[in-house]
Amino acid sequence: MKLGKMMLAVLFLPAAIAASAPEAFCAPRVAAVAVFIAGDVQVKRAGESKFSGLKVNDMLYAGDNIKTAASSRAGLVTKGGAEVRLNENSTFELSPQGRLRELIKLSVGHLWTRMLHKMAKINVRTPSAVCAVRGTEADIEQRSLLTVKVYEGHVDVQNSLGKQSLRAGQMTTVAGANSAPEAAKKMSAKDAGKWQEDMKLNDYDKFINLLKESASSGKSLKTSVKMPDGSVKQIEGGLKKK
Repeated sequence: MKLGKMMLAVLFLPAAIAASAPEAFCAPRVAAVAVFIAGDVQVKRAGESKFSGLKVNDMLYAGDNIKTAASSRAGLVTKGGAEVRLNENSTFELSPQGRLRELIKLSVGHLWTRMLHKMAKINVRTPSAVCAVRGTEADIEQRSLLTVKVYEGHVDVQNSLGKQSLRAGQMTTVAGANSAPEAAKKMSAKDAGKWQEDMKLNDYDKFINLLKESASSGKSLKTSVKMPDGSVKQIEGGLKKK
């Protein structure tokens, strides 16, 4: 599956976080940045009681809750290098409890995630099981059943009653917290999801300029970014201090 179009998002993240992070010592910890919004996407900040609209480039913090309405979708990149795309009618929390790996709590809904570098790791906790995602592209949907599909890499699906380790091309379902994950089975072409491919970033030059204009901190950034038309641009610059 060719999904290199979103690769630039993780490169933009350090500069965006640096530019927007609060200066106060006790400020909340930046967890992600919104890179795509379509329709009605809302965020409830940690400690607040009401939801408000989420926009592209908004910072997201540990403890924030995000929800999408019907016909609405959101895309974000986490600080640790996971790209997450959220389908319609979904609710999740960027949990402050993650330690060794980032943690997302998916209450209900449908998300697709991809690790943007080999060291990135994320746990997706649902009411049915925990999905440990490693260097992977995966699709996780929690409705009446939990359905997990793996396109690349490896995902462990585990609850108190059992564990299934999925490889690329495999899927499993879990009927709930009181049921063990079903045995891994081969994913058919019909099973493969397509909704996430409709989410595309616009205005790539803006992200490139933000990177080039970022202040030098002694840590250089030099990489190649594949653009939507297939061309490759060289990005070079420094990252701002946090």
